[in-house]
Amino acid sequence: MNVDPRSSDLRTYYDYQRRLTRVTFTGAVAVAVGLYGLGYVAVAKGLVLGSLFSVVNFVIMSRVLPYQIRAGGTRKKATSVAMLSFVLRMGLFAIPLFVALRNQQFQFWAVVLGLLTVQVAIFIDHVLLKHCLGLRST
Repeated sequence: MNVDPRSSDLRTYYDYQRRLTRVTFTGAVAVAVGLYGLGYVAVAKGLVLGSLFSVVNFVIMSRVLPYQIRAGGTRKKATSVAMLSFVLRMGLFAIPLFVALRNQQFQFWAVVLGLLTVQVAIFIDHVLLKHCLGLRST
C-alpha cells in the first residue's frame, strides 16, 4: 500500500473506513431506538455506548496503520507505534466497560456487544455480502 496521503490507495482506504463507521454507528443507533421503544432502555444505552467506543477504536486503528507502514523501514519503530496504539485502544475499551459495571443505566453485556459492532460490520461486509452473496459494497 502506498502511504502517501494523496495516493488513491490511501484515499480508498479512508473512504472505506468512513463508510463503514457511518453505517455501523447508524445501524447500532437504529437498533437501540427499537430497543428503547420496546422498553429495554439500559440495553439500548449500553449498545450505543459500546458502539461509539468501537467506532472510535476503529478510527484510531485505521489512522495509525499508515504510520506503522511508513515506519516499516525500522522494525523497532513500527513495533513501538503498534504497541502504543494497542495499549491506547485497549484502555479506550476499558472505559465503557468500567462505566457499565459502575452504572445501572447501561447493561454490561449490551456494552460488550456494542464494542464488537465494527467487527460484525466488517464480517458482514466482507464475508456475507462479498463472498456469499457476491455483492460489492461501495
